[in-house]
Formats: sequence, structure tokens, C-alpha cells
Amino acid sequence: MLKSHVIIGTYNHIPEGAEESFFEETYQVCWRPFLSALYRFPEIYAVVHYTGTVLRWLEARHPEFLMLLEEMAARKQIELLGGGFFAPLLPLVSSQDRLGQIELLTTYIRKAFGKRPRGCWIQDYAWEPSLASTLPTCGFDYGFLPERSFRLAGAALGLPAVTEDQGRSVAVIPVFDAVEAFDSLLPPDAAVEAVRDRHGELPLIAVFYPDRAAKALWESSGLESPDVLFERSFAALRREGLDYETTTANRYMKASRRSGRAYFPGSASELLMRRSLPESAQSAAASNGLLQAGSPRRLLLRYEESMDLYAKMQYVRILVGQLRGDKSRKKTAQEELWRGQCGEAYWYGPTGGLCRLPVRAAAYAALIEAEKATRQRGTFSSGIIAADIDFDGEKEILYQGGDYNAYVHLKGGVLLEFDSMRTRTNYVNVLSESAGEGRPRRSRRCFHDRVFPFGSFEGDSGGFADGLYSLGESERPAHLAVLSREGQADLDGRRRSLSIRKGFSFRKGSLTVEYLISNKEEGPLRFRFGAELNLAAGPDTPRVGLLARRGAEELPLESGAALRIEGATGICLENRDDEEKVEIRSDRPFDFHHKPIFRSVVVDGISRDLYQGASLVLGWDLDIPAGGSVRFSLALELRA
Repeated sequence: MLKSHVIIGTYNHIPEGAEESFFEETYQVCWRPFLSALYRFPEIYAVVHYTGTVLRWLEARHPEFLMLLEEMAARKQIELLGGGFFAPLLPLVSSQDRLGQIELLTTYIRKAFGKRPRGCWIQDYAWEPSLASTLPTCGFDYGFLPERSFRLAGAALGLPAVTEDQGRSVAVIPVFDAVEAFDSLLPPDAAVEAVRDRHGELPLIAVFYPDRAAKALWESSGLESPDVLFERSFAALRREGLDYETTTANRYMKASRRSGRAYFPGSASELLMRRSLPESAQSAAASNGLLQAGSPRRLLLRYEESMDLYAKMQYVRILVGQLRGDKSRKKTAQEELWRGQCGEAYWYGPTGGLCRLPVRAAAYAALIEAEKATRQRGTFSSGIIAADIDFDGEKEILYQGGDYNAYVHLKGGVLLEFDSMRTRTNYVNVLSESAGEGRPRRSRRCFHDRVFPFGSFEGDSGGFADGLYSLGESERPAHLAVLSREGQADLDGRRRSLSIRKGFSFRKGSLTVEYLISNKEEGPLRFRFGAELNLAAGPDTPRVGLLARRGAEELPLESGAALRIEGATGICLENRDDEEKVEIRSDRPFDFHHKPIFRSVVVDGISRDLYQGASLVLGWDLDIPAGGSVRFSLALELRA
């Protein structure tokens, strides 16, 4: 009887923007123990994938690890897989960017380890049928998908299958992912036995581990170190040499025959598919067959921040594509664009991803840097354009200036992006929050207009915060956008009519919103008008400064505490890391309510409350006579 072949694999990625301590812990607990233990078992073969972000970090912090990788690759004990350099979700990026990211990592591996990879790791198993032509175009012979995808395609589990798109074909190897395929995490030897018990003597068993799984395996094992965990597991694999032997994917593909053809439907990892669904469907998705309703693209609808970042990425991609003449500038812009495509920034991934402010901030920083690279000196001029960058059928207002960008959405008449070009920071980068089961998420942008009872910050009854505003004509079309909305609010037990007109005026260093609030009733209106601003000035509260101003008086405040201040004339949020301040000023004194926003995020099975930004609601108590109006202005200013 022919021996079974076993492929032991590990895929390793940490998103751009993650803390240095997170990299170092993963190295000490996950990356180093696996490879150093494997080194002591030269008869055990493995397949490994490291994203470009990880490889560059290792090159700077632990070059000895790369030397070990090089030695093991040279003796053909390990096979290095290629893929996207910054671990993009391939279905969300253009074919040109797919090719560019993959070639960037391929070139790195070829130069560092002397051999071009033949296999491709697909981040988060995010698959679309068009990838069947992309992979061979990039020089790959095979890729990997979870055994769940093989079942959906009706393909045999124990052998690779060939799939094609537009006449180009590639082999796909079925993977039993350690996180998905078993009831609990198992070390490599136990995982192989579990597959054999369930499916019998398969010709090929490929078991793959995400890097952070090593930490969970070790912590549950009770062993003194993760090194001992892997040593025991590899020793057990060696003892089973009569029943099966380990191999690399490249070696196996050269010696074996494919099982036939298959067409794989669009899919992704189980976690991604589940988290792309509405909250109400997530818990039951795996058991009732709803899981396949998820998709990488559906992620963009799950969180508005995913769509905002995706829209920014696509817009910058167009700008980079239009850059001509300066090859060095275009290369810089392209790599920053690719850095901004780091897949975890677009969804709530295994380590928090989108829900981690530093990860979102890193993606925006890269995209802003790419945009800066496209602005050629002498030809760029500031101004307003209208474009539907978020694909909702309505045009947004985009101001592009030398010192900042500002994007305004007609839904709510809100500021959805405010970029400092100096520090590469999008200050309107606060995660939305659930309003409860079955209710829409609460948007966290700037200049949400709210109508409260007089003297209160509770009970918005206006419907302006998310209502659709109309864009009017402007006397200064290059630097002024005028929005207006007619609406009603519940005041004194009745529906009362009023209108809000707000003009966004864009000047060097500052953005001013000029409000005109009009009473459309036959009697007076008495209420508190609120302007809600949500701003992210730093990754955690110690690195965010907060103070209020009353005329010349300054009141230092605690950025990590909820508080209320009366009679303010200004607020200052300080980005302490980049030494930049966001000043909020009004020509009419206001009360304000500050609340730090936290999000509960699960990382390594532990729930942590991570800082997302500051919610500031500014309130003006207004008495407007019948047919009367009130004017005032509110400004955002960037200061070094």
C-alpha cells in the first residue's frame, strides 16, 4: 500500500500598524519555536508563508531567523510560499495590484532565499474564480483552499484539483486548517491522526496553522514552552514514518497526478464568511448553511469603515494609475497604495483588524502618502470635485488641499474624512457602533446635526443626523460647498418644522462650517442644537491630549473620561505622537459632552476594550422666533 503524504504548513501575518510588542511576542511564542524545533528534525518537511510585512520586520529585528530560513530552504526541508506582499484580500484589489503585490513578495523571496516560489498562499482563503487565471499569470503552479471549498465544489479531498479561468489553469491543494477543520486546536501529529480517523487513508493530507495558533496550543498544553510542544509533535510524526511521510507541496506536485477538474465558488475563511454577515445571522450561520451567503465583498457592507477605506483605496489607485513620467515617484506611490491594501484593515480579523485603531490608521497613512506622491509640484492646485467614491449612487464632495483633504457626504451632511497631509492622519477614523439587535449601526463621523430638548444632550428627535442633504449653488465653487435640508423634530410634544443650511468653507489650514438654522413654524421654537464630532487623534487615551477653552482660559481635561463642560468657546485634541493639534472653535459659546469610545475586541480568545476615538457633542441652546433664523460657525483647524 502506498504511503500517505502529509504537508505540514504554517501561514504567518501581522497587519501593518500593529504594535512592536505584538510582533515580538508572536516571534518568541509562534515563529521561532516552530522553526527552531523543525530544524532539529531534518526528516520532517514543512511549507511556510510569511507576508512581506513580517519578513521586513524579521530582517530588521531578528536577522538570525532569516538565516535559519535560508539554510532550511537550501537543504529543501522547507518550502516558502508566495502571495501578496501586504496580505491583501485579493478579491478586493484590482488585477494590476494583485500582480504587483505578488511580484513584490516573489522578488523578495527570490533575492533573500535564492528560489522563486511555485505555490501561492491566498490570504484568508479569499477566493474568487478569476484568481484561477491570476495565479498562473504570476508564475504559480498551485494554491491552497480549505477542504470546505472542495466539498462545495464537489471535488475529492485527498488530491489537488485543477481549476481554470479564461483558458488558464492552476492546481489547488485541499487544506485542513487547524482553526476550522477540528473541534479544538490540535498539534500537527494529532491533527493528522484526526483527519485519518475521519476520512481514512487519503493520498494527501495538508494541515495548516495560522501563527497565533501556536500560542493557544502551548497555553492549553501545560508544557513549559512552545518549543517542547513542537518537538514532541515532530517526534510523533517521525515515529509514524511507516504509515505516512511529510513532504513539501512542490515536491508532491512534481511527483503526483491531479484528481481532476473543479470550479470553486467564491469563498473565504470561515471567520471572514461569518463576520461578513449581519449580526443576527452570524451565530447560526455555520450550522444552518448560511455561511456561504458571506463573502469578502460583503465585508464592505458590514462596516461603513470598511467601505470608507475601500473607497479611499480605489480612489487613490486611480490617481496612482494616472501618474506619468516620474518612474521613481510612481514606484513609491504604488508601494504605499499596496501597503494600504493590507487585508486585515478591512475587516474584523483574527487579531482585531478593522477594530484596532492603529491598523486602520496605518492603512490610511499609506494611502495618504500614496496620494501625496501623485501630486506633482507646479501642477497641483487645491479645490473641490464631486465624485461618487463610495459607489452608493450619490456624489460626495471632495476637497483636496495642500495641507489637508476633506470629504463630505450628503447623507447626514457629514464630514467622513479629514486628512492631515503632514502627519498622514485621517482624524475622522472612529469605528461605528451597534445600536442594538436589528437596528442600524450608529455612524461616527463629524458634523452630525442633532436636535435635543432645551438644555439636554439626550433624545435627538430631528432626523437630520443621517438624513439626505441637498447640494446648492455656491458663489465660490472651488472652496465652498453649501448643503441644506428641510425637516421636522419632536419639540414640546409636536412635530415642528425647521431647516438647516450648512456651508463647508475650505481654507488653508482650516475647515469652517457656517450654520443657518431657520424656524419654519408660525410660533417660536426652543431647543438645543447639537453638532456631533467624532475624532481619532491617537491610538490610546494617554497619547491623546484634550483641553477646553473659555475665552483666554484653558481647562486641561482627561481624554479617557466622560465629562461635560459649559460655556466653552473651543476644544483642542492633541495628537501627541505626531505633535499635531485639532482645534475646534465656535463664534458662539457652547456646552459640550465628551465621551471616549471603546470597542470590545477578541484577540487570542481574550476580550479587550480598545480605544477608538473621542465623541464630542457640542450644544447651543436656541430660542428662534417664528420665521426667524440663527447663524453661527464652527471651525476645525490643524496646528503643529
